[in-house]
Amino acid sequence: MKKKCTKCGEVKSFTNFCKRSYTKDTHKDSFQSWCKKCVREGTIKYINTERGYLKEKYHHIKTASKLYRRYGRISKCLFTFDEFVAAWEKHKSIYGMRSAWGPGPDHLEQHLPTTRIYNGGGGHRRTHSNLSVDRLDSGRDYTLQNIIFIRADENVRKKDTSYEDCKIQIRLHEERFKNEIEERK
Repeated sequence: MKKKCTKCGEVKSFTNFCKRSYTKDTHKDSFQSWCKKCVREGTIKYINTERGYLKEKYHHIKTASKLYRRYGRISKCLFTFDEFVAAWEKHKSIYGMRSAWGPGPDHLEQHLPTTRIYNGGGGHRRTHSNLSVDRLDSGRDYTLQNIIFIRADENVRKKDTSYEDCKIQIRLHEERFKNEIEERK
């Protein structure tokens, strides 16, 4: 049996369409209206928009916190998607499309530029300059106070942190958790 894709107009077999989750029969209306190829292209196009890319990052944080919980490492995401977008807008107003990892807003020329390029899924096609969300303190939950927007390669290299990187992280940590540090004194 065949069906016409409403996006590309090609007539294809049912194997080229995803089934609708709420139907059990094999009638042509039981399948999505776009073929798998068009759905994939549409998804990639959406994720390459700013909102789509942020949605993907937010979904990853929410999913990761559930996975960590399952395996014993509890790390909750304590903000909504709209709050996440607002945090990104605040970051952009300070740093533009540059990483927060660096000597500070007074020296933006030393902060590396970030990109938002979605290659189609899978960790194997990682773009090193892509925007990444990192926790300043990995022992704390994902909160708006505890996240920064940096590059993927900066996030990956944390395990090989240099002294200069530690000074940057300490400065950022002190800025974000200033009240808690003063209460301890």
